[in-house]
Amino acid sequence: MMPRQKTYGLVLAAATLLIPACAVIAWRDQLWPIVLFLVWAVAAALVAGITCRRACKRETDRLAERASRDIVKSRQDLVGTLSHHRHDWMNELQILYGYLRMQKIDKAIAVVDRIKEEMERDSRISRLGSPELSAYLLSFRTFCDTVTLDARVDESLQASCVASAGPERVTRTAIGLINAYRVRVSAATAEENKLRIAFLEADGELRIETSYEGGWSAWSSLREDVSRSLPEGTRLSASADGDGEDSARKLTVVVPFE
Repeated sequence: MMPRQKTYGLVLAAATLLIPACAVIAWRDQLWPIVLFLVWAVAAALVAGITCRRACKRETDRLAERASRDIVKSRQDLVGTLSHHRHDWMNELQILYGYLRMQKIDKAIAVVDRIKEEMERDSRISRLGSPELSAYLLSFRTFCDTVTLDARVDESLQASCVASAGPERVTRTAIGLINAYRVRVSAATAEENKLRIAFLEADGELRIETSYEGGWSAWSSLREDVSRSLPEGTRLSASADGDGEDSARKLTVVVPFE
């Protein structure tokens, strides 16, 4: 898209040509109006060119500055995510080390199994088929401290399923669902609020299932708000477990394959 300053410069340069053009019409039998028109046109072209170059440079500098800020923010998010994961692994290793020193082999094996399960879960999330959604789920703790997110990807779900459903549509649906719960969280700490989101394939469709435990507000409008914000082609499942608030805490969105 052409910068606004560049557009204004071209329009203004073209508009000034009306002056020598009027002189040419008024003194059509004279040579000097034609010379004036040519000189004026060259000068206007030079001024317009300088104006356009300056506008393009300002636009380039602005885009470069914006890209630089985005890169810095992405790096900060990455560092924060790695820091959280490092903290979790250090806690697990300390627990494992304590059990090994006390020669409680059964409990040490249980810790190893838990670490293996968490690594497999993160691996499935990273292979979900949407880099944007994977990054969002894996880095959720770095920007949200009011709810704990437990994201699960079914073992049978392949990246090709997300590709068939549309990566952008799946990403918008999942992030929209999570944000719909986030705005309703009423407690102050993530330990009190737990949101589970699961991705699985069923009946030739991608299903995104959510369930929430913890304090929240405005639960009665959750289903309606989510339904209105869903991307085209997706739908809320009609099935629900329980009644009233218990039912509203669990939502399932169906994303058909394209």
